[in-house]
Amino acid sequence: MITNIGEILKNAREDKGLTQAEVMRITGINRKSLSGYENNVAEPDLHTFAELAKLYSLSADHILGIRSDSPTYVPTRTEQQYILKIKKLDQQHLEELDALLDILVSFSKKKMSRKR
Repeated sequence: MITNIGEILKNAREDKGLTQAEVMRITGINRKSLSGYENNVAEPDLHTFAELAKLYSLSADHILGIRSDSPTYVPTRTEQQYILKIKKLDQQHLEELDALLDILVSFSKKKMSRKR
């Protein structure tokens, strides 16, 4: 049994902003099973595993801790929250955000060069 699969599934569910009840409604998984997966008491069958991975936008390699030749960047929880917010923006607000980020990066670079 992969020791942290439950933690990965629980964090992924929470990162998506889903409750266990919502996951149960979407997937048809019963409460005891879902709770068992998240608490490392049980492992999902392959069909359920694939369904949860797809729902949470996770790769099986990530969940199972399989390393590939090229490392894959996994965003932090904070970065994932920013991504979810950015996806809700229309084109005009995306352009405004881009300009604001350019300004912040510029200020940050100036501040760091002064510290040297």
